Amino acid sequence: MKISVDKLVAFCWALPLACVGLMLLPYAVAGDQQFYRGFYENLPGLSLAQGYAFYKNQLGTSEPGYFLLMYLLSPWLLKDVVIGFINFVLYYHVFLWLRRQRVSLLLYPLLACNFYLMVLSFSAERVKLALVFFLVGYSLRGVLRYLALGLSLVTQVQMLLLLLGARVEGVLAVCRQLARGRVGSGFVSLLLTLLGGLILLLLLREHIASKFSHYAGVWGGATALIKPLIFTAMTLFYARGRVVEAFLVSLPMVVAAYFIGSERVVIFSYFVFMFYAAPYRRGLNLGVIAASVFFAYGGIGFLRRMVEFGDGFAGIY
Repeated sequence: MKISVDKLVAFCWALPLACVGLMLLPYAVAGDQQFYRGFYENLPGLSLAQGYAFYKNQLGTSEPGYFLLMYLLSPWLLKDVVIGFINFVLYYHVFLWLRRQRVSLLLYPLLACNFYLMVLSFSAERVKLALVFFLVGYSLRGVLRYLALGLSLVTQVQMLLLLLGARVEGVLAVCRQLARGRVGSGFVSLLLTLLGGLILLLLLREHIASKFSHYAGVWGGATALIKPLIFTAMTLFYARGRVVEAFLVSLPMVVAAYFIGSERVVIFSYFVFMFYAAPYRRGLNLGVIAASVFFAYGGIGFLRRMVEFGDGFAGIY
């Protein structure tokens, strides 16, 4: 059986990182992790309804994706083992994408300790699981792809920002076809995707409304636009020939930042920037190098604070 070199390289980076992460996970006990750990450790023995009520009370959310997975696994596996495996899947798909975009190996060590990767690894569990479903979804085809993307949305509703961005290229292609008077399979696929997304959003409407009312007017505003706009400007610079597409992909993050604040969405702006900038000159360009060095420094600081205080965000907010 022939083994893909790209997959082998991704595996060889993901496995040691996941092992190191597994050794560091026991240090993450404060901040949000005290609630995640309390939820997971007290979940076994509860009925499905009791567990879901406990989930909403403990974590302040009602998105069912994360809850259902933890409910199934908590009686059998330690939390750090579960999270360690999810981290491995995340690392594998990140490095597989970097490899397939022919990003220089010189950048891999910096990206391995990236601030946002550390946040996902040791803090933002629901976002991480949703992102894993998203990445796995785009490695699949047919119904399985849509199932994984649906799981991504019901795990963390903010993934709607990336899901919208991922469809921009397809929407533009459909618009070009319609302009020529043609209706292809892409149009039908787009309609079905929109219909499925609307159904999921309707099911989550109460959660979305409660979160919006909580963050709107407190975290948003003009100052919240600064970080997303910086990433958007850098994205447009490196898009080169795909400027309209890149602008439309970035736009939902900017709009969301104005209403709910940048801290909850800027991570997605960074992902969009890397999507367009990393393939340019194999990532050996000023924007990617500068961002990689900056966020590697931030990632190391995050790990240091986590080991010392139990929370990588200690002293930041």
